[in-house]
Amino acid sequence: MIREIFDIYNSNWSQILVWSLLIIFPVTTLSFIFLIYFNWSEDVLIPEYLSGFLLFINFIICIPPFMKMVIQTKNDEYINSTEGLLVFMKQFGILFIITMVLYFIAIVGATFLFIPTVFALLFLLVFPFFSDSISVKNVYQKTIHTIIRENFALLGDLLIVFSLNIACWGITMIFVSQYENNILSFLIIRILLNIFIFPFLYIYLTIRYRKDVFEYVH
Repeated sequence: MIREIFDIYNSNWSQILVWSLLIIFPVTTLSFIFLIYFNWSEDVLIPEYLSGFLLFINFIICIPPFMKMVIQTKNDEYINSTEGLLVFMKQFGILFIITMVLYFIAIVGATFLFIPTVFALLFLLVFPFFSDSISVKNVYQKTIHTIIRENFALLGDLLIVFSLNIACWGITMIFVSQYENNILSFLIIRILLNIFIFPFLYIYLTIRYRKDVFEYVH
């Protein structure tokens, strides 16, 4: 799979560069500006929960153009940069709303032995890769089917995503400690890490979950 990921990346590097600069860059910038504000302001209630939501949003709403790129590539079709931007704007709303609902369930689920929390986290991981479905009901059905099919393997994917995020935090803090303007340094380093890491994660997870497309292609 690693070779396949790099093949897809190399064959679409120009679109990935454009989307990284026009989607991942501004989304990460806004997300972390608000995250910094929430954690430093005395007027914000429960800043840790709002910060967690921003981290999920930062990762999730950038997925659609990269997912479509992988699917189009597997079908020997081409997606241009403009089409990817339109896909991002079209699916922004539904991704934001569903992420907000699922994140709320994940937080509240902590009071119920974490069972709803685990389910909500798995749903958050999988559902964005079916955001191109024709209805919310269809998104739900395909997500449930994938969760049942992949079962415990999803925990490994969650571990990968969370581990990379923790690693990014660690790398960022190491570099930030060397500069006087810590906030600006933190923002720049985190943006660069997301621009580099996110596309590879999106390609990997699309290959993992969109078996319907790949089985059809093969």
